[in-house]
Amino acid sequence: MRRVVFLGAGAIGAGIGGLLWDSGVDVLLVARGAHGEALATHGLDLRLPGGPRHLRVPVGRVEDVRPTDLVVLATMGHDTAAAVATLPPDQPVVTFQNGLAPFDDLAGRPVIAGMLYVPAERRAPGVVALAGSPSPGAIFLGGWPRGLVGPEPWFAEALRRAGFRAEVFEDIAPWVRAKLLTNLGGTFVALCDAPPRDLVEATVDEARACFRAEGVEVVPDEAFDARIGPMAVVAVDGLPRVGGSVRHALARGDRLETEVLHGHVVRTGERLGVPTPLNVALVALAERAMAERWRPGHLSPDDLRAAMA
Repeated sequence: MRRVVFLGAGAIGAGIGGLLWDSGVDVLLVARGAHGEALATHGLDLRLPGGPRHLRVPVGRVEDVRPTDLVVLATMGHDTAAAVATLPPDQPVVTFQNGLAPFDDLAGRPVIAGMLYVPAERRAPGVVALAGSPSPGAIFLGGWPRGLVGPEPWFAEALRRAGFRAEVFEDIAPWVRAKLLTNLGGTFVALCDAPPRDLVEATVDEARACFRAEGVEVVPDEAFDARIGPMAVVAVDGLPRVGGSVRHALARGDRLETEVLHGHVVRTGERLGVPTPLNVALVALAERAMAERWRPGHLSPDDLRAAMA
């Protein structure tokens, strides 16, 4: 059986990898820091709506990757280049990352794009919660920018056996672009507990304008919601999931993905002559939040609006 190696086994990598391993797939988790040490020493404490599971998923290093492995990148987008630096250039990789920017760092190698809608949270070193119900989430796969690399059908079936909604698309890019639009609210929710809805929508509209100028397809919101569902984000162990990966990264004091997500919109706008002032402002605000070590919800709605003006 083909082994699946998750590079950057945080909430997404460890959560999905854990369920795959529990369903019988050969899995290796690669994680660093206190989280990696906890996975190696104590195993994965996986919290699910139906109850916890303690899983002893094998843990290793990037040097343990074999040419026959299916490598899944679950790192933050800004860590992409470093994560694949030691892999052979012809080794296929699956990206379980947010946004479009990571594909620039993967140019020249076989890439399977993963469009993920999997609400996950790393609560503590070695402790991961998956809050999706009735399934842990939806994962769509396809060769980037289109076509198939080869392992997609096998991997999708393995994901389905592990409990996920998984599909294969020969034209995955419109789904990845649609998912990026949903991610553009993440920094707002990290910085403000109740961000003004009109401000979020205006920021997303700038990205839509870039896609229109580029002449590329984006899956409509209604079709996106219908295909990933039905799925609700529920409380796990009585704790509701508040915000997404950017808010959780801010709480841990980690680097934020704002530049990867919104910065790509800014660079696309500059290339095509499309104004993106709100995305520019948000990138700068995220840099300030990291430098000054803000806590989640640091700004009131009025303060956020003033900072973005």
